[in-house]
Amino acid sequence: MSATVEDLDFLAPAVAGMPESDKLKALEMAEAYRPACLPEAKQDKAQLLYAAWLLYGRLQQQESGVVLAGVKSLKEGDLAVTYGTTAETSDPLDFYGRWKALSDLCGYGAITVGPWRRRCC
Repeated sequence: MSATVEDLDFLAPAVAGMPESDKLKALEMAEAYRPACLPEAKQDKAQLLYAAWLLYGRLQQQESGVVLAGVKSLKEGDLAVTYGTTAETSDPLDFYGRWKALSDLCGYGAITVGPWRRRCC
């Protein structure tokens, strides 16, 4: 199995109306972010989540121009600005967070300092 445009449309209906060329490009770019240690099905899911995150960000930029990082809401009369984390404002459906959770399953290995000696019995 591999990640397809149909799977992407199902996972992220908000981007289903985007051109297929954009979706294919996002899937192609996300292929580099497949966690290699996971089974094939989970790698596909990670690729779909990353592609959805890329497309959702692109959709936000196309609809509202420049997306202000960290701004959750704006009010013009008497100027009220509410700030949130970047994840809350740029990725409310948490595509990136779900991809990162899958990616983190692979771990990063251990960092050793100084000479390593094996202790026995």
